[in-house]
Amino acid sequence: MSIDNITLSILDDAKNIAESSLVNAEKTKQDIIKNAMNEAEAIKKTIAEEAIIEAENLKNRKISAAELQKRKMLLSAKQESIKKGFEAALTKLKTMPEERYLSYLADEIAKIPNCEGIIILNETDRERIGEKLVKAVNEKLKAEKISLSKNTVQASGGFVLKNGNIEINSTFETILDSMKDELTNEVANALFK
Repeated sequence: MSIDNITLSILDDAKNIAESSLVNAEKTKQDIIKNAMNEAEAIKKTIAEEAIIEAENLKNRKISAAELQKRKMLLSAKQESIKKGFEAALTKLKTMPEERYLSYLADEIAKIPNCEGIIILNETDRERIGEKLVKAVNEKLKAEKISLSKNTVQASGGFVLKNGNIEINSTFETILDSMKDELTNEVANALFK
């Protein structure tokens, strides 16, 4: 074998090895590109799925917040309506015709066990019906057990019966306040059926 043949053989082998390396490099390049594309698609899909989940969570949070706000507003409206209902009841009590009002107070005072003492009214009622009320109560009790105080109470109506250190507060505001807890559910049911 001559040097030329050996050189040609080395060149052919080198050329074959180079071509094989190029084919392998191209195949590896294509595999890397394919794997990168698959990874990119998987990442893209994951990000899209996460975005959909996050969007759904955000939507659910917004709906929950809106529902909570709605319930708060409805509760506030109900409470305002109930408050107005009690205010209307107080107005109705305050505007009762005098004879009916006098009769109502006399009956309420006479119902009190061991009824005796001093009746304290608001200034208007004291001037308008004070003496009539004392007379009506004493007639119901069939004894002179009640007298009218010179003092007055800050109330829209009703009375305070004082006997020594004991006071029975039956002013309209006190009566309605004591009934609020008990009646709030009934008023709410009547207003919001």
